[in-house]
Amino acid sequence: MRFINQFMGMILRMSYDLVSSIIPGDSKLVSNYAIAILLLALIIKIITIPLTMKQSKSMAKSRALQPKIKELQEKYGNDAQTIARKQQELYKEEGVNPMGGCLPLLIQLPILMAMWNVVRQPELYAFTEPGMYEAINKSFFWLSNLNEVDVTLIMPIAAAGISFLNQKLMMSMNQPATTGNKEQDAAMQQSNNMMGIMMPVMMFFIYRSLPAVLPFYMIISMGLSSVVQYFVNKQIEKEFEQEGERTK
Repeated sequence: MRFINQFMGMILRMSYDLVSSIIPGDSKLVSNYAIAILLLALIIKIITIPLTMKQSKSMAKSRALQPKIKELQEKYGNDAQTIARKQQELYKEEGVNPMGGCLPLLIQLPILMAMWNVVRQPELYAFTEPGMYEAINKSFFWLSNLNEVDVTLIMPIAAAGISFLNQKLMMSMNQPATTGNKEQDAAMQQSNNMMGIMMPVMMFFIYRSLPAVLPFYMIISMGLSSVVQYFVNKQIEKEFEQEGERTK
């Protein structure tokens, strides 16, 4: 894990050096450090696009089987065991792994954790020279120092708001596959709706006492995630349409 932290720290430092070489006069409004954080998030999103594509394809294949799964539910009624067995047979027949979307997500977790560690402690992984991180300009609009808590609460509120919108967008674009049991599906939907509300609220209370750079990074990361997911879904839809035309 330390190696991944150091690698992410190297990317942040290279991003900062690149921005500083292009913009030698560090602005008091938006610092080179803030722009480097944005570049870090952008680079990581680009790196993880193949994993996002694989995860989204697996979920799309599962969604495509929903009509057949509903037929099984109607045919076997409340016989949950038979529905589950027939559903597994259907997945096997169609070559779909219902858990196929989990592996890419698990692979991304160490990367996400490393990014969090680097943004939280840049002096350990990016700006390792003594006193360098303390000396650089870390301003961003109303904040004179991204390393300090945002007492205006604008950043935590924005992070919570974007988290809420991001989850709604992701759920609308990636509807989860049903389990084959109406009660379980209803409970899952209710749980997802509750999480969609609770997570942003939790994020607000967590971020309001942390340095502003952390919610700042999450705002950028979640915004980029929504954009990437939109275009990934468009590409998957195009590929599915082409496959459908070839099979006609």
